[in-house]
Amino acid sequence: MRIAWLMPNLHITGGARAVVELSNRLIKRNHEIFILIPSGRYKLPINVSAQVIECGIKVRNPILAVLTGMLPMLNRVPKVDVIISCMPPYALMGRYISNLRLIPSINYLLNDDVHFFDDGSFIRSRLLLQIYRFLARWSVRGKVNFANSHWTAVQAVSEGGTRPTAIIQQGYNPKVFFPLKTSVEKDRRVTLITVGRKARWKGFSDLIKSLNLVDRIRYPFKLKVISQEITDCPAAKFPLSFHKPKSDDELADLYRSGQVYVHSSWFEGFGMPPLEAQACGLAVISTNCGGVREYLVDGDNALLVPPREPVTMARAVEKIINDRKLLIRLSIRGLETCINFNFENVTDHFEKALIDLHEKYNRCQTLKYL
Repeated sequence: MRIAWLMPNLHITGGARAVVELSNRLIKRNHEIFILIPSGRYKLPINVSAQVIECGIKVRNPILAVLTGMLPMLNRVPKVDVIISCMPPYALMGRYISNLRLIPSINYLLNDDVHFFDDGSFIRSRLLLQIYRFLARWSVRGKVNFANSHWTAVQAVSEGGTRPTAIIQQGYNPKVFFPLKTSVEKDRRVTLITVGRKARWKGFSDLIKSLNLVDRIRYPFKLKVISQEITDCPAAKFPLSFHKPKSDDELADLYRSGQVYVHSSWFEGFGMPPLEAQACGLAVISTNCGGVREYLVDGDNALLVPPREPVTMARAVEKIINDRKLLIRLSIRGLETCINFNFENVTDHFEKALIDLHEKYNRCQTLKYL
């Protein structure tokens, strides 16, 4: 099967990394994959086996990149059997190509598309935000949606969207993300790991407020921040360091340098970092932010706290530092449960959903002309 992805970028984000992981595995199964993006939006430092097609002129502004890349992208989509789109402008473009070429188009929902920019971190103009929401609501009403979690599916349906045909969860690469330690270090000071992003809804500032409330004499810790965007944090009143991994191998090593992963997002379509951290043997504290509930269960393999509640997050951090048996139990249960989400299993489900859709579409087209 020949498949074309229409994407806003190939940056270091969970959605882009998931698309590449799925594509690489589909290519090994004799499918042919094309990934179309606006020019200059390719910054992903992992191996991409698919043919990447950059469209339009190279511009720095991401909104202009979308606008200037759309028409060239329409003209450069090769002959394929299925089109898969991520984000509303590309979902609408995929529907147009689908109607033009009589091929199926899938809108792969990776988050709450309609309210994705509501925090004002990226789109600050109220007019642009209203236009975006209109396009997003239109895009989720297409014929075929896939979603990366049940939470994402519910958000789409609540906005009048089509119920997703399949839930294609994200995952992790077990050849990269695996544990090396067999026991927790005896050092009293626990190393916390987090991924820091500038977007407000990622909750990095909330996490700093939380950790400022922790009594470091009774509950000693240090924080390692994995980030491509943030290089300092004057508001922090505790030891921390910033790290910019250049590959997934370096990212996995950073995970393995800690004992607890802390996730502070307001909402997530799926949330790959906590899952990858579990696969590396870390215990996880996370906000109860939607898509993480696909693999995190409070009190079983993680501690879940409400989003945007620094005091509650601080108490959870103190609890896990103070109770090493709890830390070890959550780590072991995380390793036991995350195995179901390795990318080979996800690709099996994804491939089957694509083949079923393609066959169903061809049958419908045949009946139409009988």
